[in-house]
Amino acid sequence: MIDDEAMRGKVEQQRFMALLGLYASIFAFGISFGGLVPWMATDMDGRGISGFWIGVVSAAQPVGVLIMAPFTQHIVRRFGSGNAMIWCGVISLATMLPLAEWNSLVGWITLRFISGLAGSVPWVVTETWINVASSDRNRGRSVALYAAVMAAGFATGPETLKWAVELGTSPLPWFIGLQFLSLLIIVPLRRLAPLLEHNDGTHVFGVIRSLPALMSAALISGALDASFFNFLAIWGERVGLGESFALTLLSVFIAGNVLLQFPIGWLADRYGPYPIMLLCGGLCMLGPLLLWGGLAAHPVLLGGVAFVWGGCVWGAYAVALVAMGRRYSGGTLAVVNAAFVMAYTFANIVAPPIAGSAMDLMNPHGLMLVALIVAVSFTLLVALRRAEF
Repeated sequence: MIDDEAMRGKVEQQRFMALLGLYASIFAFGISFGGLVPWMATDMDGRGISGFWIGVVSAAQPVGVLIMAPFTQHIVRRFGSGNAMIWCGVISLATMLPLAEWNSLVGWITLRFISGLAGSVPWVVTETWINVASSDRNRGRSVALYAAVMAAGFATGPETLKWAVELGTSPLPWFIGLQFLSLLIIVPLRRLAPLLEHNDGTHVFGVIRSLPALMSAALISGALDASFFNFLAIWGERVGLGESFALTLLSVFIAGNVLLQFPIGWLADRYGPYPIMLLCGGLCMLGPLLLWGGLAAHPVLLGGVAFVWGGCVWGAYAVALVAMGRRYSGGTLAVVNAAFVMAYTFANIVAPPIAGSAMDLMNPHGLMLVALIVAVSFTLLVALRRAEF
C-alpha cells in the first residue's frame, strides 16, 4: 500500500515537472516567434520589398506546418516523441541562424518553409503531451494555462522587438537565444515524454471528416485571431476611433486571449467541454453584432466586448483540446491533434485575405460580417454534433 502511494506520488511529481517545463518552453518560444515575424516584415519593408512578397514569406511557415502535420505521427513512431521534438526543434532553430546574413527573398521563403515543416512536430507533441500529463479532474485548467502562456508569449514578442530596437541592437540574437532556451528546457524532460507510437488506424483526413465540430474550434480560433491581428485596428480607425484607441482595442482583445483562459478552463472542468464550447460560440456571435450595431460610440463597453471576445476565440481552441484529451489517448490523440493543428493553420492562411477583401467590398464592417459567419457556422456545428464532445 505504501509502495503504491509512493509510486502515485512519483507519477504526479513527474506530471507536474513535465507541465511546468512545457509551459516555460512554450513561453520562451512564443516570445521568439511573436517577435521574429514582425521583425522580418519590418526588415523586408525597409529593403523596399512589396507587401505581396512580405505576405508570401509570412505564409511560408504555416504552409510548412500544414504540409507536415499529417506525417507527425509517423515521425514520432520512428524516433519517439521526445527525440522527435528535440531534433525538429534543432532544425527549426538552425533556420533562424542565416536570416541576418542571407538577404535573398527566395532564401527567406525557403528557411521559413523548412521552419514550418520542423515546427509542426513539436507543436503537435506539446499539445498531446499536456493532455496526457493532465487528469480529467484538472485537464481544463492545465490546457487553459497552456493557451494563456502561449498567447502571453506571442503578445510579449513585439514588446521584446521594440525593446531591442530602443537599445540599438539587432533583435535576432535575442529571438535565437529564446528559441534555444525553449529547446534546452525540453532536453532533460524528454524521458518523461509520452509514448505515442500506437493508434487505432486513425488518419488526419479521416479525423477532419468525422469530427467537423471539433475541427471547427481550430478554424474559428485561427480565422478570427489572424484576421483581428491584421484588421481590428484598421476597422477601429474606419469607424472613427482614434489611431491610439484602435491599437489599444487590439491589445485588449489579446489581453482577453491571455487572462480569460484559466476561468474558461475551470468552467470546462466543472461543467464539461460541450456547454462551454456553446457559450464561447454564442459570445463570438454576439461580438460582431454589437460592434456592427454601433458599440463603437461607447469606448468602455467596446473594450469590454473585445476583452471577452478575445477570451472566447482562444478559449474555443483550449476547450477543444480538453475534449480531445477526454476522448482519445496515445498515438490516436496525436493524430487528432495533428488534424486540429492543420485546421488552425489552414484558417491562419486563408482567413486574412478573405477578411481584407470583405472590408474592401463592405467598408468598414466586412470584417464583422466574416467574424459573424465564422461564429454562426461554428456554433451550429457544435450544437448539432454534441457526440463529438
